Amino acid sequence: MTAQQRVTTHVAGEPRSAASRFPRIARNLTAWTGSAVAATLVVGSAVVWLLVGILTDFPRWWELVVTAGVPFLTLLMVVMLQHTQNHDSRATQLKLDELIRANEAATNRMMTVEDASADDLERISEDFRQQATDNRREPSL
Repeated sequence: MTAQQRVTTHVAGEPRSAASRFPRIARNLTAWTGSAVAATLVVGSAVVWLLVGILTDFPRWWELVVTAGVPFLTLLMVVMLQHTQNHDSRATQLKLDELIRANEAATNRMMTVEDASADDLERISEDFRQQATDNRREPSL
């Protein structure tokens, strides 16, 4: 089987289903909150909040708006960002797995290295360091 035949029969070549609503909203919200517009909105909101406090002599309700609102928004953003990060990390891992699978010289066992224990990862890392050191000592052709 040629490499081209393997690619066309791979599950990644099948049509993809449409993303559900939450992942789409999370990706869009994550992209928007990282924009200059969002940063400007946050700074502007803080200035308005402070001005309202000054004009109203800092009442209790003014303090509660931030005391209750900011932690809720922070938690919401952490969930959205983590979801997006998990999705992107998994997609990147699958791309790397495909490169390993397609490379005849690579060991396919590396495709599951993310499931290894910390000790196993350290052992593999040390082996790669040793191979790099050994390769530096070999004369180039």
